[in-house]
Amino acid sequence: MANDNVNYAEKINELLDEMPDFVADFIFNFRNSTNPSTMLQYSRDIFDFLRFMVNSLPDYDGKEIKDITLDDISNLDRLDLNRYFTLIQSSRDRRFTKKRNTLQEKNEVPMSHNASTVKRLRATLSSMYSFFMMNGKLKSNPAAIRQNRLPKKNLIYLTNEDQSRLLYTVRTGEKLSGKAAAHHERYVVRDSAMILLLLDTGLRVSEMLSTNIIDYDLEACCVAVIRKGGDADIVSFSDESAEYLQDYFNHQKTKYNISDSQIPAFTTLKGERLGVRAVENLVKKYAEAALGKADGQKITPHKLRSSFAMSFYEASDKDILLLKEKLHHSNINTTNKYAEAAKGKKEESRNLLQGLR
Repeated sequence: MANDNVNYAEKINELLDEMPDFVADFIFNFRNSTNPSTMLQYSRDIFDFLRFMVNSLPDYDGKEIKDITLDDISNLDRLDLNRYFTLIQSSRDRRFTKKRNTLQEKNEVPMSHNASTVKRLRATLSSMYSFFMMNGKLKSNPAAIRQNRLPKKNLIYLTNEDQSRLLYTVRTGEKLSGKAAAHHERYVVRDSAMILLLLDTGLRVSEMLSTNIIDYDLEACCVAVIRKGGDADIVSFSDESAEYLQDYFNHQKTKYNISDSQIPAFTTLKGERLGVRAVENLVKKYAEAALGKADGQKITPHKLRSSFAMSFYEASDKDILLLKEKLHHSNINTTNKYAEAAKGKKEESRNLLQGLR
């Protein structure tokens, strides 16, 4: 239980007065900023770390703690952070001297900080880095615990030109052959609306297929969806998508002569809700026809989501936070893979999504 006699506000402000202003921005705005005990502990942890920077890292030798900037913080790497944690783990716990005098046996109190202390310090710094990443002021979090992962694969996505070629094939049936060409007219209205919607919104195919016609507001150009994980969300789409959806939904309502609420948004010819596997197959069919078998067979509905993300990132002037919201990612690190893949593609950023396809 926290000590009621502790004047948390006074102690927090005393520490913040000795630190750069960005620390106060974090302390008063992070997710646990309503808990004064946690705020005080975070303030102490960050002060200790900044003191380590000016006392132990050559690049900041002679610099005052108050003068450290976010640029200085961003220049630190994982080795700098690990050096700090190693130093803490091997240093004497400042509680030791006080407690030792009350104990009969010296060894009853650890001489150094234990693993839980280091874990807490890492969590504090990781929270600070994450906070400023969410606000677009830092790009990485060297305090985060690194897990062993498989080597990164190159991100597969369609360029704006490839998207245009894919949509042209969907709408015209050009380069389709055999049964696919013969039956194209039966599916063209549905498939044109569906594939454009995926490229226009970045929806996961499962999210799109779970919708009913009633979920779409074509005047406001948005749809109510249940996201992965169960969250309800409103997703906006372009005027172009609204036109294609209007054509398809009118076709559906005329064909089945029942109310909107009873009709899945995307169905088979029998009126049954379309499945994920069916969409995977038709995306592959169109992609192979438009791009060639070698490139087309790599394209899945999720690659259309990646294609949306890359195009939107460039067209939004690289607004990574807005893209995170569009994709409904819970972690900015998941979204950052699109920023990494977009490096060196500044020549495309002058374009807008509308009118490119």
